[in-house]
Amino acid sequence: MIRRLTRPQHLFLLAILVCTPALATPPPPTAPLLADADEAVASRCLEMRANDPAAAMRFAEDALSTLATRPPAPGDAQARAAFEIKLHACRGRAAAIVGDGDRAADSAVRIDTLLAAHPMPPEFALRALSNAGASLHHAGRVHEALDFYLRTLEVARRDEAEIAQVSALVNVASIHSEELGAYAIAEDFYARAAAFDAGNPDQRAVLAYNRGQNFLHLQQIEAARAAFTGALAHAESIEFALVRERARAELLALDIGEGRPGAAPEALEAIARRQRDEIHDISGAAITWQRLSELALARGDAEAALRHAGTARAAAAEGNFRAEQRDTLQAEVAALAALGRWRQAWEGAEALRTLEVERLRALNLDGLAGLQARLQDARDARELERIQEAQRIERLERTQDQRLRNGALVALLILALLAGAFLFYQRRVNARLKVLSTVDPLTGLLNRRAAESHLRRPEFSTPADGRCSVVYLVDVDNFKEHNDRHGHAAGDRILREIARKLRAACRPDDIVARWGGEEFLVGCRGLDADRAGIVAERLRLAARDAAAGAADGRPVTVSIGFACLPFLADATHPGGWPEAIKLADRALYAAKHSGRDIWIGLWGKAGHEAELAAVLADPAASAAAGDITVLASRQPVTWPPAPD
Repeated sequence: MIRRLTRPQHLFLLAILVCTPALATPPPPTAPLLADADEAVASRCLEMRANDPAAAMRFAEDALSTLATRPPAPGDAQARAAFEIKLHACRGRAAAIVGDGDRAADSAVRIDTLLAAHPMPPEFALRALSNAGASLHHAGRVHEALDFYLRTLEVARRDEAEIAQVSALVNVASIHSEELGAYAIAEDFYARAAAFDAGNPDQRAVLAYNRGQNFLHLQQIEAARAAFTGALAHAESIEFALVRERARAELLALDIGEGRPGAAPEALEAIARRQRDEIHDISGAAITWQRLSELALARGDAEAALRHAGTARAAAAEGNFRAEQRDTLQAEVAALAALGRWRQAWEGAEALRTLEVERLRALNLDGLAGLQARLQDARDARELERIQEAQRIERLERTQDQRLRNGALVALLILALLAGAFLFYQRRVNARLKVLSTVDPLTGLLNRRAAESHLRRPEFSTPADGRCSVVYLVDVDNFKEHNDRHGHAAGDRILREIARKLRAACRPDDIVARWGGEEFLVGCRGLDADRAGIVAERLRLAARDAAAGAADGRPVTVSIGFACLPFLADATHPGGWPEAIKLADRALYAAKHSGRDIWIGLWGKAGHEAELAAVLADPAASAAAGDITVLASRQPVTWPPAPD
């Protein structure tokens, strides 16, 4: 990569996640549905978006206002809706580029509503879904964006639309790279997209640029240079100014960093000003100034590095770009540390930590919203029960007043009340005993016995719509060292904090249990292999956020192994949850021997027969034979001999 920090600076910034935001890839072209005049307006807006997104946004809004005042003609409802969808696609993507998240999200919601009300041809619908997802992605609504991308990918696969698949694959890859920091997984998606060798020129330009950014994160400099060179060639062929200037900036930054003749920082500054003042690509300008800061720091000019980082941060704040704000703030912290201004550097690092917490909170927003709805339902039920109980008590009091007039019935009334009180007490005791038998007292999660009971349920082991249940084993890394260093009380605090984070990162109907010692179990239904990897990464990041549970504040990491259920789905051996646990434990054992703080999964392939014992003994051989798929957050995977 371009960044070249000294060893103390690397240590100072070790815990800060760095990712450069990717451009969302443009979707493929569609068959014309519009009248010539409307098609010309939509095409004009899309042309403006590539070179002047702010002007394109204003143009789209003016066209939408004109459309709203145009009286409807008989039989043109679908054409009118298609025209409105195209204008919102232009408006949403342009708003995302200039940093107006509210307008971008509004256009995405409007596109989804119009598609529901007016069914469109598959090619047109694919393009609209992809645009809506890209707008939501740049607006920071990652969960909703990922849903749009996956919907696009599923429809494209069903209709064998290769160009749309390329678009969807690139967008899903950008989520992994930008939001999850899963660069190896992102490269897999980028490679799959590039293998199609399909798409229009601006799509190929964006794919090459995004892939180059991901190669930088993977420290594959030559691959990044080749990708940026390809992006520049595609962008120049169609005069795609936004990608053209971004690719030029990255190539020039690489040349400056390697000390190539003729590569000067002044030329890079000129590109940044052109991006900001002429193209209105505020995000790209922020990234270019960030590169200038990193290069200045690498050559020992910390004052220039701080100045460039401040300019980059101001540009990122102007467009309200979350990822750029995080990255430019990191560059500012690095410059402050190099200048020895430790207090300001520490304050910047704290601000970085706050931004990261807010990002993780946004990623879990959908899950938290579902949990909040369930809690509200529970509160409503308790309130209704309280009212009913109050009414029952009121009726008993009236009955008691009546029965007091008859002395012969007083004894019966007392006996009835005593019997009711005893029954109520007995039920409370039984309920308490039931809770104690199913809940782990330290973490408040399900205990192992209760988790096994949930895993035995038929709905957990039955696949639906081609998706499986997945069993995750989450083990705290170096837990014995925490206990030995700080005592068992500190270890218990770590377990409670990790339990809370795992529960918050899961859906309300997922199984979350303490499996034993420092090991947790998570069970999720309805996942395919791609989503299983996303969930594993979310669990890993949630556990890392539990560093406050350690007495010395050092990061707490976990290793994760998982397997699908059923795993061996042939007719003679369908498999069950105990086998899934064994396979997940085998993957966890490999994760421990592959450097920890990673996840590894074993995924059975439909139509392939394999013996469980053979898979457990040598997963690598089974994967090489094509019987299973090995998923991992990073490579290489080390498979130690199976434990006795």
